[in-house]
Amino acid sequence: MSGATSRLKNILGHLGGIGSKSPAGFDHTHHLHELSPTFFLERAAAIEPNAEAIYHLTANGKVLRRSYGEFAERARGLAYFLLKHGLKRVGVLASNTPAFLESIFGIIAANAVLVPVNYRLKPDDVTYIFDFAEVDSIIVDQEYLSLLDDFKKSHPDVRLIVDLDTDATKGPHAGPFDEAIIEGLEYEKTQETKGWPGLPDCNSEDDMIAIPFTSGTTSRPKGCVYTHRGAYLAALGNVIESGLNYHQGRCKYLWTLPMFHAVGWTFP
Repeated sequence: MSGATSRLKNILGHLGGIGSKSPAGFDHTHHLHELSPTFFLERAAAIEPNAEAIYHLTANGKVLRRSYGEFAERARGLAYFLLKHGLKRVGVLASNTPAFLESIFGIIAANAVLVPVNYRLKPDDVTYIFDFAEVDSIIVDQEYLSLLDDFKKSHPDVRLIVDLDTDATKGPHAGPFDEAIIEGLEYEKTQETKGWPGLPDCNSEDDMIAIPFTSGTTSRPKGCVYTHRGAYLAALGNVIESGLNYHQGRCKYLWTLPMFHAVGWTFP
């Protein structure tokens, strides 16, 4: 979690450059500031760390609840893990699990690119997408590991991070995804700058943030490019259009759309 000074700088940045020196002469870019949706999670965890962020029924039949503080910490741990191992193109093959949601923010916070894939596709299409997107790692729910059998034969060096979708965060019932988060948080402790400020900013808000693919109804699946700015603004549009800025109490939203589908239309 960032400190008060860092949060104030973020707020000033969102006001369009207030607090910075005006450039000598006219600069048509000085009013711009970088927009990236990871700001939303950092902000939520800073303002209401104990508010409930996730309610999920796990594969082992347990109800899992996570606060925004826990959600943000796990996403940050994943980000540091990806940085430690230099992973830049990360595929996700999973249903609507907390691991998928945490991966969306963790991958982006590491300034890497998210490549979500439809788990209903045949293995040949899954292989095609991950090959075309040139992923260097894949976060995969153990339920869909068999979809990667062909891909592993032709890409033995691509790292697989398996999620067991249980309520455990450590021990034998947790699995490699949780171990990666723990490793990332341990790695964070060794860094000079820790927390969210220690994670890299996107070089430009127009940089690629994700490559979602179509399901290949009429031909091979086709990828499109999301940018940091586009995802940020689309997310704000969802808040307004769907009334998530509820005027009383706290809004709750029942998630049913697959998160692999256009990254959930940026709702996550």
